[in-house]
Amino acid sequence: MATSTLLKLGPFTFSIETAAFNQLQRAWSFTWSEQKRLGNIPQLQYTGEGQQTINLSGSVFPGQYGVVDTVEQMATLGRQGKPLLLVAGTGDLLDHWCITSVEQTNRYLDQQGQPRKIDFSLSISYYGEYDAVSDKTKRQS
Repeated sequence: MATSTLLKLGPFTFSIETAAFNQLQRAWSFTWSEQKRLGNIPQLQYTGEGQQTINLSGSVFPGQYGVVDTVEQMATLGRQGKPLLLVAGTGDLLDHWCITSVEQTNRYLDQQGQPRKIDFSLSISYYGEYDAVSDKTKRQS
C-alpha cells in the first residue's frame, strides 16, 4: 500500500490524493434482554455484542485531490451488496465490512455547476470474516 493511504475498503483507497477523511467515528453496541421478575422491576441480561459501525466523513477537491465521481464510486461499491475487506493504512487487516450508506454534499459550484469541494459521509457495518469461495459454493448448492 502506498505511504499516503489512510484506509482501503475493497478496491477503494482513501488517501490525500483521492478522498481524505477528516473524521473516523467508530461505535460498538451491546445487547441486553429484559427479564421480567414477579413483584420487582425487570432485570437486564447481557445477550452479546451488537453491531459495530464506522462512520467516515471528509472532503474531495476535484481538480486538486480526487475527481467529481469519487463519492459515486463509493456508492457503486455499496450497490454491489458484498462485504469488503477493510485494511488500515498501516497494513493491518480489519476483516470485512458492508457499506450501509453514502452521502454527498456539493459545495462552491463553478460556472458550469461543477463542485470545487465535495463533502462525503460513508457508513460501514462490521460483517466479520468472509470467505467468498465457500459463500459462492453454499449458494450453488
